[in-house]
Amino acid sequence: MAGPLVGVRVLDFTHALAGPFGSMILTDLGAEVINVERVTASDETRGLPPFVNGRSTYRFSIERGKKNIQVDLKRPEGIALILRLADHVDVITENFSPGTMDELGIGYDVISKRNPRLIFASCSGFGQWGPYSRRGALDVIIQGMSGYMSITGEADGRPMRSGASIGDTLGGTFMAMGVISALYEREKSGLGQRVDVSMLESLIYNLENAIIRTSAGEVPTRIGARHPLLTPFQSFPTKDGWVVICGVRDWESFCFLLDTPELAHDDRFVDSRIRHQHHGELEPLLNEALKKKTTSEWLALLADVTLIAPLYTVPEMLQDPHVQARGTIVTLPVPGPQPGVTVKVPNSPMHLSRTPPVVDKPGPAAGEHTRQVLRDVAGLSSEEIQRLEQAGVIKSKAE
Repeated sequence: MAGPLVGVRVLDFTHALAGPFGSMILTDLGAEVINVERVTASDETRGLPPFVNGRSTYRFSIERGKKNIQVDLKRPEGIALILRLADHVDVITENFSPGTMDELGIGYDVISKRNPRLIFASCSGFGQWGPYSRRGALDVIIQGMSGYMSITGEADGRPMRSGASIGDTLGGTFMAMGVISALYEREKSGLGQRVDVSMLESLIYNLENAIIRTSAGEVPTRIGARHPLLTPFQSFPTKDGWVVICGVRDWESFCFLLDTPELAHDDRFVDSRIRHQHHGELEPLLNEALKKKTTSEWLALLADVTLIAPLYTVPEMLQDPHVQARGTIVTLPVPGPQPGVTVKVPNSPMHLSRTPPVVDKPGPAAGEHTRQVLRDVAGLSSEEIQRLEQAGVIKSKAE
């Protein structure tokens, strides 16, 4: 076991992406995360394609390292089991619709009376209170309502969703941060507390620069890959791919290296502020110049006069020597009928010198740890577990 959260036990009711992403962060940091899943789930029906060795890669990627139990939360015996487990955990995480946990009888007010040290973290689209709290939300809803999509896309195109589900992942990230903060505070007070994170506020928090510019009277708009204040600052095509350039330290040298010396003293481009005003005239000229050499040639040629990087596809990123040297991607086994099957997943980006996170365990099968958790955490006997399993209150994968 490794990681700064070793010894922290989490009872996890999350599903979809936002909540599981948050509890995944806690797992990566060493917490024991026990995911509670419905009894009707099976490996063949858990999540979205593509499937590898009979497992959903979507589900696998965000459940890596967790334990899994299957409990019927619609039955009183199932709720009794959850309450019993809640007495022995540090954290509960959930992303049901607000009010669902209360309706089940396992909400914060009930559980905190039994376990005052427990931290109860909820991640939802709009938070636990407010006019929209009961509304459903998925990532694109949050990206739309936050204003994020209004500044994403080309100027003459429609608003675009980010290619990654950042409404979900930022919501999950801030839920994990809330849990870690509450755990730290508990060391001083001895008490747990409620953590309420909304995906909407998480994404709005990420729009800090756009919001302060709006308050200063400049409403942000869609400008593609450009920067609202600097030029050049965007992607450009090369002879064999793309590069990203952001800012120029020496404009005259930059123009000389591009073999466009006439641009160096053009009144439209003499400094960054003026270049920004004439972006529409400069961009096609730079596009044509940069198409004349390959990406690797430009990386070597322009490194001293500008910040430049290749614009990778995901497969290209996976092969980058720096990404590989830092251990940014790890390979995990995928248990199933075919031996030796593996997939790649991102490693934790947090490098701690003494207690580093470790991502080395696959995602669990449905019910893989039901018997173990009920025995070792809740203290049930083998007879009690067998009775509950026969009654359909729990389900376990054969050990």
